Amino acid sequence: MKTVLAILSLFLSITFANAQTATNFTCNDCSGVSHDLFTELDAGKVIVLVWVMPCSGCVTPTTLAYNTVQTYQSNNPNRVFLYVADDYANSTCYTVNSWCNSIGVAQNAWSMRFSNAAINMLDYGSTGMPKVVVLGGTNHTVFYNANNTFNQTSLQNAINSALLSTSADENEIAIGLNVFPNPSSTASIANIVLQKKSQINVALFDLHGQLVKTVFNGTLESGSNDLPIATAELPSATYLIRVSDGTNESYRNLTVKH
Repeated sequence: MKTVLAILSLFLSITFANAQTATNFTCNDCSGVSHDLFTELDAGKVIVLVWVMPCSGCVTPTTLAYNTVQTYQSNNPNRVFLYVADDYANSTCYTVNSWCNSIGVAQNAWSMRFSNAAINMLDYGSTGMPKVVVLGGTNHTVFYNANNTFNQTSLQNAINSALLSTSADENEIAIGLNVFPNPSSTASIANIVLQKKSQINVALFDLHGQLVKTVFNGTLESGSNDLPIATAELPSATYLIRVSDGTNESYRNLTVKH
């Protein structure tokens, strides 16, 4: 199941990999509570950020985003959040609060309002109402970025992708894994950090979840271990490296370019 989760996470993250990563902000919401975006993403939150003017054209996408986020609260409590932000922070919090209340977008534990210039639309490309982004994962990935349009199914798919990515991140605690150089042309090194001496399997998968090759299967000592990964004969593509001790697993993308 973990392998399937990681493969799905990889496939979905690659779709957005060439887009961008999030830009951090630290500011108070309209209730005076401080938020640091990267800290919240690192803690496992998935954030749906909606910019509003407020305007009549923003009503439908904002309410749909609110309703979509609400559907995750039972099965993913304290995971998916809605942040409604004034587009240029030139409307007061009173105005944003009044507008949200008038369209049924409540303020609660998973739905907040902002009017602060630190939350900048231009960090995510062009402006346009509505503007919606979905952010998640310890890599601070942008899973959805829509301007002047809104699709609820696409939003749901993006939230699911972000949740998968976050879940894969949580599985990486017991085994430290880094890969360099990445991208690779002839060879890379997998640096594996173990808490104790363990029987380890290192495998390379393609984007369809098919095993490409077993890189290593044996015992590694506690601490830092470097394993070579030959890439010269691999087709140019993005692959998934899985390191497993039979209980814990860690994953990293490896891009091969010739």
